[in-house]
Amino acid sequence: MRYPRPAPATLIGMSPSVFLKAHGTGTAALPDRWLCAGSSLVDPGRTAFPRRPRMCAGDRLVLYASRWRCIFGVAEVLGAPSTDVPNPADPVRWPWSVPVELLIVVALLSNAPPLEAIGVSPRSMSQHSHIRLQPRHLELAVEALASVAR
Repeated sequence: MRYPRPAPATLIGMSPSVFLKAHGTGTAALPDRWLCAGSSLVDPGRTAFPRRPRMCAGDRLVLYASRWRCIFGVAEVLGAPSTDVPNPADPVRWPWSVPVELLIVVALLSNAPPLEAIGVSPRSMSQHSHIRLQPRHLELAVEALASVAR
């Protein structure tokens, strides 16, 4: 299902919020070739949460692979949080989700930059599915992810 792209935040007088969104757990890490292995980020284009996240269309997610302690992409939130499409792997633990579009990704986690490249400690993500970041962290994430291609 495709969602209409929201009006750019600058046109409606607000800047998008930025979040660091964890993927994988200590017991179920993302595989190195996460993109080839299949991901709900791609199909159906959603990411899940244990509680209702305070985010809306236009917000940005810096994607974090927990066990790998690296950032592996940036996604745009395309719509409001809902319980209509929970995480199929564990719908009880992860009932909320938001539709997303991947904007930039690193396909191999072993090539992805460490979380520290954006000035955030992995300890800040302990026991959290997501945390709010500052806009400067998004800029640092885009630079770090782009550096993989150099």
